[in-house]
Amino acid sequence: MISKAVAKYLRISPRKVRTVIALIKNKHVDEAIGILNLTNKKAAFLLLKVLNSAIANAKRFPNTHQEHLYISDIYADGGPLLKRTRAEAMGRASVIRKTTSHITIVLELEQPKVTEQVTQDKKLKTKSKKTTKEAPANKKAPAKIHKKKEIKKKTGKS
Repeated sequence: MISKAVAKYLRISPRKVRTVIALIKNKHVDEAIGILNLTNKKAAFLLLKVLNSAIANAKRFPNTHQEHLYISDIYADGGPLLKRTRAEAMGRASVIRKTTSHITIVLELEQPKVTEQVTQDKKLKTKSKKTTKEAPANKKAPAKIHKKKEIKKKTGKS
């Protein structure tokens, strides 16, 4: 974890935030900013603010650049409910639940890509291990023959 940003007690339902979170999960920061700028939702504006805060937190460390960051973990948890009452018919009162949410974004540095040379070396090592564990030449595995195929061959019917 390079940096983390948390926004608490936001007046939006976590369910509404999670729909926008699905768009930017595991994306690079620059790509996520572009997606949030073009998404026409209240949650996108709030997520953009939290993402910018996380980027600012990451820039405190030396040699950390925005183009090398990606969103490794992002989630929206439910906050406390604000309970309000509303008048109903016949003198009753109903409860209105106003939901709040806590949004958390965790940024990481992207891992350097593994070169093809290293993967080829690993393949060669695994092949050499397989050749040393060969079965003895005198033991042969029993051949499995399907009876239906033998019958078709003998009768000539297909």
